[in-house]
Amino acid sequence: MAEFFVTLSADEMAAQIADMLNKHNKLTVTYNGPSLFYSAGKYFTEVEGNRVVGCIAIVPEPDITRLCHVCVLPEKRRQGLAKKLMNIAIRNSTTPNVYGTIREENTASLKMVYSLGFVYVKKDWHQDHYVITVGRRAN
Repeated sequence: MAEFFVTLSADEMAAQIADMLNKHNKLTVTYNGPSLFYSAGKYFTEVEGNRVVGCIAIVPEPDITRLCHVCVLPEKRRQGLAKKLMNIAIRNSTTPNVYGTIREENTASLKMVYSLGFVYVKKDWHQDHYVITVGRRAN
């Protein structure tokens, strides 16, 4: 059976993902490579050459899986990459249901998750903005 290898080390991937999240997602926490490397998340990435161009993480909770850190570099957006990563993450969930939160003003991400069968769960105020919680069955 064939074996496949990626030219990036796990440390390099974690550092690139942290940099991408810090620059392109409006997060209230600043990440670095080690903080992601040792987190509970399982990361799925799209790599071109030696560069991470998209990612998503899944974090299993007792009865549900949280999808988080969906991020695609600006020049790679609107090509279906986020949807592809979402589908991979959902397929790799070990729980029957998945959920995630999205900033209310992020209409592109909301439109994408609704097209994948997610439904509105609730809207909460988080520090200085509203977040929408969405969920769906994983299988």
